[in-house]
Amino acid sequence: MASDYESLELLALRQCGFVTALQASELGFGLASMEEMTESGTWTCECRGLFRLERVRHTALDEFAKWCTWFAGSATVSHYSAADLHGLGHLQPRFIHLSTAHPLAAPTRQVALHRLPLADDECEQIGPIRITTPLRTVHDLASGGISQVLLNEVVADAVAIGRLDAHELYLSCENASIDVAVRVELALAASL
Repeated sequence: MASDYESLELLALRQCGFVTALQASELGFGLASMEEMTESGTWTCECRGLFRLERVRHTALDEFAKWCTWFAGSATVSHYSAADLHGLGHLQPRFIHLSTAHPLAAPTRQVALHRLPLADDECEQIGPIRITTPLRTVHDLASGGISQVLLNEVVADAVAIGRLDAHELYLSCENASIDVAVRVELALAASL
């Protein structure tokens, strides 16, 4: 099979310049071709099994796209990272938070991995990355270790900028655990 560089470039453009070794292999790039591309500087090896095409411009989403690509599209930006990308609160996460249903280990200490299955309606696409919706993000944060003060700030921001409807958020608590429902309702009350 001949190497299909054009298809590889199109794929890389959709993934902020990143491609996995498996994706490259499926497009006809053998191990020798991959080594040649990295030695020539056309590609950089980001970590085991992940490359970046150097000619693709860098963006603010690169780190998120990098790890979403590494997980072959099965990871979604979530929790603190999703809140940060949505512009909700001032959480300044130390890790990149990803959710996935697959039992893979986190490839680096930079990634906080949450083992959660997500429905399609709980996610949205922002450029090259999949991210939890503001509604799902609030529920994820409420079920975790975030302080009530920070959760209040996230909810207040989401309502203020129109990313969440207060009534819809309130109704979503019907299907949540009691702890999550109480925390979300407290955050709603503080935002009004």
